[in-house]
Amino acid sequence: MTEQAQHTGARGERLARRVGVLLLVYVLVLGAVLFSPTSHVQTALVDGLVHVLQAVLPDSWVDFARVEVLMNAAIIAPLSFLGSRVWPRLRWQDWTAYAFVGATTVELVQGLLLPGRQASFSDIVANTFGALLGALLARRLLR
Repeated sequence: MTEQAQHTGARGERLARRVGVLLLVYVLVLGAVLFSPTSHVQTALVDGLVHVLQAVLPDSWVDFARVEVLMNAAIIAPLSFLGSRVWPRLRWQDWTAYAFVGATTVELVQGLLLPGRQASFSDIVANTFGALLGALLARRLLR
């Protein structure tokens, strides 16, 4: 192996480790958000974004439900994006299936074990779609 190839391999390993640490931190923060006893903070964030978007977009485009779905997709996309860098052998189909199972599990926990939270089918769809987007973006950019 040439010296340049060794240097490139070492740099790739360091990057993969950093991405792995970033993914771990993201998973911990996401877990705190998803399993918090209430959704007051999350609701306030969605409401704030609705007000910002209503200032620049037509009112007919922006409402709480739409923004909430988009934000649910957006919070999961980094998970599959970073995960695709850490586990490059997983395909976008794998990430989408895992996201569906994970989102369903989260919603069941929220609905059954967290009285201050509500389970939502639209959250399952949005989270699954977000994982699909993150995985496809990773596939496109990391080639």
